[in-house]
Amino acid sequence: ITSSAPGTLRVQVRGAGSGVVVTAATTIGSIFPASGTALTDNNGVATFQLEAGVEKGAGTVTASATVDETPVSGELGFQVGEGGLRIGFFDDQGMFVENAVKIEPDATLAAGGNAQLTVVILDSDGNQVTTSEEVRFNSGCIASGQATINPTNPVGTANGEASTLYTAAGCSGNDDITASVVGAAAQAFATLNIASPSANAVNFVSAEPQLIVLRGTGGANRDETSDVTFRVVDNTGAPLQGVRVDFALSTDVGGLSLSTNTVLSDGEGNVKVTVSSGDVATTVRVIATVDDGSGNPVNTSSDQLIVTTGLPDQNSISLAVSTDFVVENGFNEDGVVRTLTVSMSDKFNNPVVDGTSAVFTTEYGSIIGSCTTLSGTCSVDWRSQEPRFPTLTSDDFVVTIPNGLPDVRDLGPIRGGRSTVIVRAQGEESFVDRNGNGIMDEDERDLFDNLPEAFIDHNEDGIWTPGLPECAANPMSSRQCVSGQEEIFFDYNNNEEYDLNNDPAVYNGLLCPPEGDGVWCSRTLVEVRAQTVLILNDSSFWYIDFPGGNGGLAEFSDIYNNRPPAGSTVSAAQKGDGNCEVEVFDPDVPNFADPGAFGTTITSRGCGQYTVTLNARDSGTTTWTFNCGTSNGVVDPNDPDCQ
Repeated sequence: ITSSAPGTLRVQVRGAGSGVVVTAATTIGSIFPASGTALTDNNGVATFQLEAGVEKGAGTVTASATVDETPVSGELGFQVGEGGLRIGFFDDQGMFVENAVKIEPDATLAAGGNAQLTVVILDSDGNQVTTSEEVRFNSGCIASGQATINPTNPVGTANGEASTLYTAAGCSGNDDITASVVGAAAQAFATLNIASPSANAVNFVSAEPQLIVLRGTGGANRDETSDVTFRVVDNTGAPLQGVRVDFALSTDVGGLSLSTNTVLSDGEGNVKVTVSSGDVATTVRVIATVDDGSGNPVNTSSDQLIVTTGLPDQNSISLAVSTDFVVENGFNEDGVVRTLTVSMSDKFNNPVVDGTSAVFTTEYGSIIGSCTTLSGTCSVDWRSQEPRFPTLTSDDFVVTIPNGLPDVRDLGPIRGGRSTVIVRAQGEESFVDRNGNGIMDEDERDLFDNLPEAFIDHNEDGIWTPGLPECAANPMSSRQCVSGQEEIFFDYNNNEEYDLNNDPAVYNGLLCPPEGDGVWCSRTLVEVRAQTVLILNDSSFWYIDFPGGNGGLAEFSDIYNNRPPAGSTVSAAQKGDGNCEVEVFDPDVPNFADPGAFGTTITSRGCGQYTVTLNARDSGTTTWTFNCGTSNGVVDPNDPDCQ
C-alpha cells in the first residue's frame, strides 16, 4: 500500500455469521476505524482499511475474534511504500531518463573491471524524494556470485539518489541490471558488457596423491590415479572462469594417460584432470597450457608424480631405536619405554604409500603390534616387562660373566637381556635394474636377493635355528640349538612349513612384468623385514675388570655382560695423599647394540690408591678402589698391591 493507494483488509471468520466482533492490529501504518474493531456481515466478513504512514517497509496485520467462546486469529504480511514514485537518472543535459540506470564511466567493462551504478527516485510531483527509500540492484552475474556490489543490497538513498560499485568477478558477456525501489513498483534497467577474461598465468595447485601405483596393482591405500589441479588467474592474481586449459603429459611410457585433454576453468579458476598409471614405474608431470588472449601460449607443469609399486623392497626397510639400544633398568623395572621407528621406501627409494602396514614382534618385553606409515615411516612403543628369559629353559642356560669379570667380547648364547625385535611388511625383493627401465627383465633374472620366509632371530646367528637338521633332531644338542629353539617363523604362504622360497628362486615383486610372471620372475609378494636388538640392563650391580692387570683396558658390564646405557660415564681419581695421575680415555659410553661389555683405557702413574666410578644413566653410581705400588705407570701383575 502507499499513501495514495490504501489497502482494504477483509477478515473472514469461518463458521460465523454476522455480528462477531473482529479486532485488527498492525505493526506498520494504521487501521481504520481507529478503534481497530469491526463487526462481521452475513458472510462472516469484517472490513478494515490499511493506510500508509511515514514509515516504509514490510509489516504484519493481525486479526482475532471469539467464536462460541473459542478464540481464533490470523495474520497477513504487507508492504508500505511511497505512492507514485518514478526511478531513473538525470543525463548531462539535466533531462530525466526514466526507468534507466546510469553507468559510469562506461557500460563496457574489462574483465574484472568496475562500474558505478546510480539511480534517482522522484515523487509523484517530479521532485527528488526526501524520504528514506531503498533500492535493490540485481543481475544474473550478481545472483551467481560472478559480480559483486558495494554497498550491498538494499542500497539506501541520500537526497533521493542511490549508488553502488559493481565489480565483475569472473562474469563475461552481457549482464542485465535491474534496480527496484523497495516497497514500490518502480524499476530501472541497464546492460553491462563485460570483456572475456584473458589469462595471465596458470598455476599448479595440487596432485592427490603424488604417488600412484602401477596399473593393476591397486588396493587399500594404493591408488592407480591422481587428480591434478591447476588455477587460471589474471594479471592481478584473480581467478578466471571459463578459460580453456589444454593438458599434456611429460611422458606416456608404459601407457600413462589423462582423463581428458581440455577443461574449462570453473568459478574459482580451477581445472582438474586425472592421471592414470601405466605398467612401467616412472616419474611424470602434467603440463597445462592456456591462451593469454593474444594467441600466445602460457603453460606450467605440475609437481612430479611418481608411478611405482608403492611397496617396500628389502634393501629399503630399516628399524631405528629412540634414545639408546640399552634399556636402563630394563631387567629390574617394568614400564621402561623405547620407541621403535620403521622407515620404508620402494625400489626407487621413494617413501611407500601412506597407510602401509608394518607388524612388530619382540622376543622379550611387550610391543605395540602394528602401525601404518605416513611419508614412509611409523612408530610403536616397546616397554620392559615379562618375559625376560626363555619360556622353556628360563635362566638355566643364560650366560653370565665368569667370576664377575666383564668381557668386551661376545660370550655367546644364550645372551641374557638381549631382546630381538622384528618388523615385517608386505613388499618386494630387491634387484639390480641394469638398464634402468623400472622392471625386472629376463636378462636381469639372476640379479636379485632371494628372501626366505621371515623369522625372529633370538640367538642372532642369522639362521632359523629350529630348521637346522641337528637342532630339529635334538633341540638341546648345542648352545646354538638351545638358544634358538624358541625362534618362530612367519608362515607367509600358510603351508605350515618354513620356506626358503628357492624352488625355484625367482624375483618376487610387482616389477616383474606381466609377460615374465611365472616365466623368469613372479608377481607374488613376499615379506620384507628388519631386526634390531634391545639390551635390558640388570642394574642391580655393575662389574669392572682390568683383564691385563691394574691399569690399561677396563671393562664394565652387568651380570649378563651387557654394557651400561649410552650417556653413562666413567671417571677416575686419586684416593688419599700423593702425587697421582689417573686418566680415563673415552669416558663416555656410546650407543651400541653389539654384545659385550663396555671397554675403555684407564692409566695411572705414581698412584698408591685410586678410584674408578661408573655413573650409569638412570641407575646411580658405582665406585671401585684400586691399589698399586708402582710409580712409573708400568704394572707388575705379581705386585700384591695391584688388584
